[in-house]
Amino acid sequence: MTVDFNQFPITFDHMNWQLQPVHTKIGPTVTGFRYEAGTGAGQRTDKHGVTWPTPSFYDTVLGAGGFAAVDSWPMKAMTLYATEKGGDWRTNGWNPYQDLAEGATCVDDSARTAIALATDYLLNGTESSFQTARAVLTFTCYMTTTEGKVYNFAWLDAPAMFAWDPMQSQDKHYMYRSEFVRRTQYPPLGPGGSKAAWMQFDSDPTHIITSGGQPVRADPFIPHPKYTIAMDDLQATNGADVAPVYNGPVYGGATGGPSGYLNNIKKDWTTSTLNLGGDDARQLWALALGLQMLQKRKTVNGSWSTDEMFFGKFIENHINRVLRNVCQYSLTTLDNRLAANFLVGLCEYFRAVWIGGGWGTYTPQLPQTGANAGGTASPHDDPTPQSVIYSKIDEGINAITARQFTSTDWRNGIFVDDPATGDWQAWGQLQIYALSKAYRLKRDIGQSAAVLDGFLDIISYSADTFYGNEAYHYRDASNNYARTKERITSISGWAAQFHTNSSQSVYQDSSIVAGLLELAMAWDQSARSNKAAKKAEYLGYAKIVGTWFIGNNSALLPMYAANAGPLPFDGRGAVLDEINVSSGVPVRKGDAGGESTAEGLWAMILIKNAISQHSLGNTFSFNY
Repeated sequence: MTVDFNQFPITFDHMNWQLQPVHTKIGPTVTGFRYEAGTGAGQRTDKHGVTWPTPSFYDTVLGAGGFAAVDSWPMKAMTLYATEKGGDWRTNGWNPYQDLAEGATCVDDSARTAIALATDYLLNGTESSFQTARAVLTFTCYMTTTEGKVYNFAWLDAPAMFAWDPMQSQDKHYMYRSEFVRRTQYPPLGPGGSKAAWMQFDSDPTHIITSGGQPVRADPFIPHPKYTIAMDDLQATNGADVAPVYNGPVYGGATGGPSGYLNNIKKDWTTSTLNLGGDDARQLWALALGLQMLQKRKTVNGSWSTDEMFFGKFIENHINRVLRNVCQYSLTTLDNRLAANFLVGLCEYFRAVWIGGGWGTYTPQLPQTGANAGGTASPHDDPTPQSVIYSKIDEGINAITARQFTSTDWRNGIFVDDPATGDWQAWGQLQIYALSKAYRLKRDIGQSAAVLDGFLDIISYSADTFYGNEAYHYRDASNNYARTKERITSISGWAAQFHTNSSQSVYQDSSIVAGLLELAMAWDQSARSNKAAKKAEYLGYAKIVGTWFIGNNSALLPMYAANAGPLPFDGRGAVLDEINVSSGVPVRKGDAGGESTAEGLWAMILIKNAISQHSLGNTFSFNY
């Protein structure tokens, strides 16, 4: 079988459909999120020791007219999910879908989207990608507190955006994701008055049905205003207990209203943690690429417009706050996948300000020293010194390399947090990418190749062992690359799950494509005598992993739906979520969520650029 990247152009139609406009201003009329304090629709609420920027804050930081500029900018946010309509996405398309326990959109997926768009602009100069990335970054910045913490989830206008479904179209939510499952697929006898039985986290659809075998569509029951941030904290910044206490309705059957309530339920799990998370990491990464976009813009056009100057200060101020918050923590306390995301963001910021990404360095527009450093008198807005950023980069490197596991069996070279438990997930394996970024940064600031040889060997060791031989098989050319579609999808207690008995997802592949491409360029900056051969080797491996998106997978079907076809939704650039396994048969799932859209497009942008830049050839043939 032969697959051809040339048949899969980069197209943003699906992404643009899935991006919701969440702030527009026409004349004096604002729709969506507002830069106002309060508890109503579109407002940000100061509580739990957390505060939000005000209009006067933006005028102080950006200068006269600053807030008027910010308020005029459009915002776009990535909808969490897109579910297949009528079992046939090619004919019917998708419905936007929110998580009724967490939110309709999140920074995590929106920042991923901004990263994909910024990458396209930086590599290909696509004007629409610059403009859309601006709108998405404006949203992710809206979700960033005065203290530099990023809140992940937000509610939108459910009746307007999710009108296709009576449950989805309510401005109400559940209190837990597991409760979402349990309330939409409820047992016939209810919880029996026991909170422990009621909130079982291992609930699953096959055991939560009515006596007639049908699920109970129990409505969400906690109201929320439109266009609000989900501030679902369990603790305040001073450590005070602020966990919500609520009454939860229970149902005894498939029809009728609640049969009663469980009272004074105290919530004990949340997505709104004041500690570091993936939303903080991807916000840092996306904002750093925002600075690089602006520097390219200035170099290409000769100068910034007044509006672009405001936007530069806006991005600068937000990344200053995020960095101030991030640098309070030790990256060595994080799991190695999360540490890798922070390492990438730190490297991209360092490159933007002190090295340059091919268009010169970004010159900060806000004061760097003095009482008003960063634009205000608050220390939260102060720029973080270069020495601190560099120290954090080394901390991130150590956090990852310390988790490289060596053995004499199939596990050799895996990055795993706890070898004693042996748990691992294929999604988010960004370590090779992050470490290669750090290697290249160190070479660019003048560290010798000889000093860094051991570092390069560490990165390559994992790429050449567990990841290349076991998890992705990109190093296995036997039987005309027949095994390159095979995957290890997860490991629990050192027992591996495979593509034959476990689902595969986009996020399990995008990071490896990016990592191998970056490792190829790291070798190019080495002084090894075989650097040209190793560069070509890793470029080839990246292409092999990238073919998963265009048909070299267990389903033998494209996951990136950009190839032309006769049906209405062919060729729109959706990236389908996953390949499931049903009775041993791989089945391509027709949903196309925000994470998949962003991660898949990012990987395709990278690999297609590499194919063009390095003459890798558009086709790949394999046996199956």
